[in-house]
Amino acid sequence: MAVAIPFPEANLVLTAPTPEDAAAGTVYDLYVHRYRDLDGQTNVLSKWRLSPEELAAVVASGGDLWFNCWGATHSPMWITGTDPFVRSENN
Repeated sequence: MAVAIPFPEANLVLTAPTPEDAAAGTVYDLYVHRYRDLDGQTNVLSKWRLSPEELAAVVASGGDLWFNCWGATHSPMWITGTDPFVRSENN
């Protein structure tokens, strides 16, 4: 399963709801960049890394990805392989 990874622009860390969850290893810290878009809506951006096996499976499927969200509905979201942060040529 893909794992969330830290990134320089992260401005918030979402942590396990209880120490027991963290100790069990079922929940780990999620580094996110929280911001407001041009419409003033709050957004949360995280970065994920696929394992080599998962990456090979995505390539073999023609680029298909699966997304699962706990809960009764599917929240608005997007996925990209392109860095969403503007970088200077020195970075």
